[in-house]
Amino acid sequence: MSGAKKLLHNTLLLTAASFIMRTVAVSFNVYLTEKIGADGIGLFQLISSVYAMAITFASGGIKLASMRLVADNQSSGKHSERRIMTTCLLYSLICGIIIAVILFKCSGFIGTKWIGDVKSISSLKVLSLSLPFISASAALGGYFTAKGKVFRFTLVQLCEQILKIVVTVLSLRSVASYGTEASCIAIVFGITVTEIFSMIASFVIYRITSRKSESGGKIRDIIEKLFHIAIPDAVGSQMRSVLMTVEHLLIPVGFRKSGINQQSAMATYGVIHGMCLPLVLYPSALLSSLSGLLVPEISAQHSLGNKSRISYMTHRVLHLALLFSIGTAGIIYFNAEELSTGIYSDNSVTFYTRLLSPLIPVMYLDMTIDGILKGLDQQKSYMRYNIIDACICVVFVYILVPVFSVKGYIFVVFLSEIINFALSFRRLTIVSEVRVDLFRDIIVPIGCVICAGTAKNIIFPADNMQSGNTFFAVCSVVFSVIIYLFLLKIFSSIDNEEILWAKKAVIKNR
Repeated sequence: MSGAKKLLHNTLLLTAASFIMRTVAVSFNVYLTEKIGADGIGLFQLISSVYAMAITFASGGIKLASMRLVADNQSSGKHSERRIMTTCLLYSLICGIIIAVILFKCSGFIGTKWIGDVKSISSLKVLSLSLPFISASAALGGYFTAKGKVFRFTLVQLCEQILKIVVTVLSLRSVASYGTEASCIAIVFGITVTEIFSMIASFVIYRITSRKSESGGKIRDIIEKLFHIAIPDAVGSQMRSVLMTVEHLLIPVGFRKSGINQQSAMATYGVIHGMCLPLVLYPSALLSSLSGLLVPEISAQHSLGNKSRISYMTHRVLHLALLFSIGTAGIIYFNAEELSTGIYSDNSVTFYTRLLSPLIPVMYLDMTIDGILKGLDQQKSYMRYNIIDACICVVFVYILVPVFSVKGYIFVVFLSEIINFALSFRRLTIVSEVRVDLFRDIIVPIGCVICAGTAKNIIFPADNMQSGNTFFAVCSVVFSVIIYLFLLKIFSSIDNEEILWAKKAVIKNR
């Protein structure tokens, strides 16, 4: 199988799995919202922000490092893969255990001083137990991605989602009458159990499928390259994670300072972060899968010095990313009311969904470019941009949200994403050849999605929809997608080569 077809096949597989998992996650989020309310979701989102920061520190850049080490080694064959993975796993476990102990010991201070709610302390302690397992899973995830063994790893992730739902639902039922704190503990208990399961299952699959290699190589060389890749990625991710956590903790505080009470502040935060953003980011499963798979693919070509191949891949990926992201932005904009009421039975999500939809091309393209830059050994630049972006966010959240409330925060979201994208795109133009056809890649897709949205409004007017009618929302979105793709083909934004490439890859990999 050619590299391009293998990349497409793995992207389609990961995308399908990611869509399934995101569908389950959004549906499960609806269930949680009904069980613990918008203010409960707001508290859980704050706990999740601290947890995400802890995961970033625990992982220590190991996923990118293991991915790059294994991918580069497939070209050179200099080291034993098992020796590489043993080194990566040991590094990940050390980082995970250290951060787990810190989070467990500091959970009281974090809960009372950072989050400002003692009900979060117990949840943080439970989550700390999962960190070494998450870190090890990240190393194994990098290995599976580099080797192209995405089916097995995807299967583990699907089983993880099912187990999390079962454990969480059973736990919530047993503590339903004990309030928000007990409900959050039940949710994080489900997360912890499934992360432990995921790591054990991934390790078993790794041991079964990996082969012993006769090549050895110096362990010192592996460690040096691991640090070269992992440390810049870790430092950038960690500093950005700290700043983002500070930003998220400042948001409810800023809402309260603007005149909103505690419960309403948590509810507003919960609506934006727990309901609106998951909806807006849901379709990004395709580009997040492609971005992750691009890292080892481009890294291998970069190590061989194959600039023409990198240029071709960059052009093709950016073209598809633009078509997809512009179409997604328009379809979500025109279907915001149907999606909000169909999924959440809550029309209050419509406004924020429609407001954030024009930002989708920026967010999705930034995600794609990040994958290309990491493959080109540009993790130091990626680190700088993340830190700059996060610093700007914290400053503006601190200044604007207490004065302008939600409007100030929405402005910060737009500013943050645009700055990050601009810096990343500029770097990409420096380290590789970037070709974007203004008419074919941007103007035509915008025109096509506007026409598709207009046709949707005529055939599926939102006024005819009843609250909670998910089927109507799905039909409306599917109709918009079909019209959009048809118009793209009519105006030659999708060429026959791309259709044939996709068709052959799918048929040969059934």
